[in-house]
Amino acid sequence: MAVSEAGTIERLTTADIASGMALSTEAGWNQTEADWRHFIVEGHAIGMRAPDGRLVASAAALPYDGPFGFVGMVLVTADWRRRGIATRLVDQCVAELRGRGLVPVLDATAAGAEVYRRQGFVGQFGFDRWEGKLEPSAPGDGRLGSLSGDPVELDAEAFGARRGKLLADFLSRPGTSARGNSGRFALLRNGRRALQAGPVVAAGEDAAIDLLGDLFAGTRGPVFIDVLAGRSRVGDWLAARGFTIQRSFTRMALGREAPFGRPERLFAVAGPEFG
Repeated sequence: MAVSEAGTIERLTTADIASGMALSTEAGWNQTEADWRHFIVEGHAIGMRAPDGRLVASAAALPYDGPFGFVGMVLVTADWRRRGIATRLVDQCVAELRGRGLVPVLDATAAGAEVYRRQGFVGQFGFDRWEGKLEPSAPGDGRLGSLSGDPVELDAEAFGARRGKLLADFLSRPGTSARGNSGRFALLRNGRRALQAGPVVAAGEDAAIDLLGDLFAGTRGPVFIDVLAGRSRVGDWLAARGFTIQRSFTRMALGREAPFGRPERLFAVAGPEFG
């Protein structure tokens, strides 16, 4: 535990889920209580408290089985910003991952990327958050059906690290949909503001579009999907269904420009908090 003029930094517990939700809700983010629980139980989630005990900032380090771990959930409530709190929290998450022998990786907005570059992070690739509202369509043609086989190895090949606990968590949640076979898969899970599609792993854009068409069939309501830059046919397919780009992100790693895994097989990430 460290104390400064700004407040107290400490490890978060499941008792802090509601306070964490207040931070991410204030920021307009899509996380659910289940997301916060995963970071707290499976990761190293930390926060800063005001003198009155209120949680005013957070960050989390999520170690994966492989060469890297992920930094996410970097949040500071409005009246505590511009005090260097986010930098301190990220520094602690970086130290946590490096202490485990893992390269720290994160997904940054354009504004955040400038800050992270000063901390030694290097851009690897970009992706765009597309937002749309689906109306139920005809059921898919059934060629894909529900998910067959274990997606962990497919995900690990594309992503660059095994994250079996995360995928198992996603698949166990009420409302999660999954499609895939023959070397491709896609997930769709509930979020606070919208359904979140991803990850989407496939051999090419045609296969990814097939997955999304089957995944979205019969789905109603707002959807977010974070599509890697350069996937023009997937973007055109989404745009034809009324999706628009909300904002862009850059995947960054501490001191490493070469991406992990096989990003040519990754068409949508799990979300900027999970990678």
